[in-house]
Amino acid sequence: MRRILNTLLVLLPATAAMARSDIVRVAGAEFFGFKTYWTEKREGCQPMISFQIKNTSTGSIGPIAFHMTVVDNDAKSVFADGAASVPSADLPPGGTKAVIIGGSRDITAHECLGDMHESPFSTIHFAIRLTAAIGPDPASIEIVADAPMTEDRTHN
Repeated sequence: MRRILNTLLVLLPATAAMARSDIVRVAGAEFFGFKTYWTEKREGCQPMISFQIKNTSTGSIGPIAFHMTVVDNDAKSVFADGAASVPSADLPPGGTKAVIIGGSRDITAHECLGDMHESPFSTIHFAIRLTAAIGPDPASIEIVADAPMTEDRTHN
């Protein structure tokens, strides 16, 4: 009986996480396909987030300004930030646009590549927060809250 209860306690959070949608709907737009990763450069790795936007309204949703914050979970501080914008002309009704935002600061090559004594990303515990200001309203809306950085890498 105990084994069954332990199994259920392990599986329930995983099932709930899989059932949760990664689509955020705000002000006539859908945001989806969120992915965090690192772009590998000669001098280190840059934190990145990519995602898609779809205009689900019958008209213009206005320009969208994004702000990304990369948070160092160990130090409880901001490590880097980044910004991007999408003009309303780039998102006609039914249109979809891909967005990629890079952080303003890189981690060192040692931190992202590791060495024979330390594995890559072993000292990195970052999360990404993403907000958006949509249309003429200057108030920011939270799109992503504390998405953990993955160890996925691309080359620049």
